[in-house]
Amino acid sequence: MAPPKKPSKIKKDAKKFQKGKKKKKNKNKNAKTVPVDNRAVDSEWWDVFWKKNTPDPDCLAVSNVPNDEEECFKHFFRVSKRTFEYICSLVREDLISRPPSGLINIEGRLLSVEKQVAIALRRLASGESQVSVGASFGVGQSTVSQVTWRFIEAMEERARHHLKWPNSSQMERIKSGFEASSGLPNCCGAIDATHIVMTLPAVQTSDDWCDQENNYSMFVQGVVDFEMRFLDIVTGWPGGMPISRLLKFSGFYKLCESGGRLNGNVTMLSDGEETREYIVGGPSYPLLPWLITPFEGEELSVSMSEFNSILETARSASVKAFSQLKGGWRILNKVMWRPDKRKLPSIILVCCLLHNIIIDCGDSLHPDVALSSYHDSDYKGQICKQVDPAGRNIRDNLAKHLLGRKEMSVCT
Repeated sequence: MAPPKKPSKIKKDAKKFQKGKKKKKNKNKNAKTVPVDNRAVDSEWWDVFWKKNTPDPDCLAVSNVPNDEEECFKHFFRVSKRTFEYICSLVREDLISRPPSGLINIEGRLLSVEKQVAIALRRLASGESQVSVGASFGVGQSTVSQVTWRFIEAMEERARHHLKWPNSSQMERIKSGFEASSGLPNCCGAIDATHIVMTLPAVQTSDDWCDQENNYSMFVQGVVDFEMRFLDIVTGWPGGMPISRLLKFSGFYKLCESGGRLNGNVTMLSDGEETREYIVGGPSYPLLPWLITPFEGEELSVSMSEFNSILETARSASVKAFSQLKGGWRILNKVMWRPDKRKLPSIILVCCLLHNIIIDCGDSLHPDVALSSYHDSDYKGQICKQVDPAGRNIRDNLAKHLLGRKEMSVCT
């Protein structure tokens, strides 16, 4: 009979390892996450962020980061501290009502509402990678992704009132603003569109999404007031379609055609003609009774050329608005890497909401933030040949009115 085997050294070592594992597990159970009262205002995050991301005094001369604390805050997040606090108040309940789902920074603390909002704003404002944004806050890429999307969902729900069609009294103020800035009577807004460029996986590519410059892109169309506030936007449509077609697919077009919008007070022109409410657009748009575009052609009369100049002054509000939108929220101006086309419209909407909040709060973007060139600088302008006879008549009456007013001012 064979003698009984002694327990091998391997088995002994295995038992020691299992004991050590149990001790380790117990140790981890005792290590708890430091809770944060998300209803309290967290101001500590900014001090930490500022120290971490502001260059040494010796390097300030070659850095574009402002030395002043308030300016530095706006440089990183596009808004003043006061506007930042307002944004936090909008989304606070939504951000604290959902489980944190592992939103913990490197110190083992749950992320405060303020830090979550700051992370999301920095991601949208800079357009930098999630890894880069995370490094500046001491969090991981997945945390940046989750926090940003939670913020976007909350803003979609809580900040909608910052982007809506004006009521009749607000519209009268807008019309007065356009007339004061450009001279156009009864003008209710300016319309324009821009491309959001992206890369797509091969399985999602199609001619619809491939635009005239061979980029894959998504359109954003917006109507703005004289203060460059967005009053209406449409997005989600492929960048490969003509702008005139984009307009016709929009809810705004259907409302205007059915009389649901731009149906307010008419105004009497100097020659006794009445003019309805309208908006102005560039040559990419059709000439309609409620959408006035410039005269086209090589040989324009003096009154036509002067009308075009006045119309361009009014239309510049929409051009500047998109330059500020894409300059302020750089995520829209960079080539997006394989975005979810179902989520991208939400990101665009929230950037427009943030643009409007800055205006509504009496805040302003830093002058250097807006794009220095045209917001669609890589795209050649399209020309729409569609002309509605009633629209042509209104445009002629407006040109005649402006010329007559100019002659009267010269005489006096």
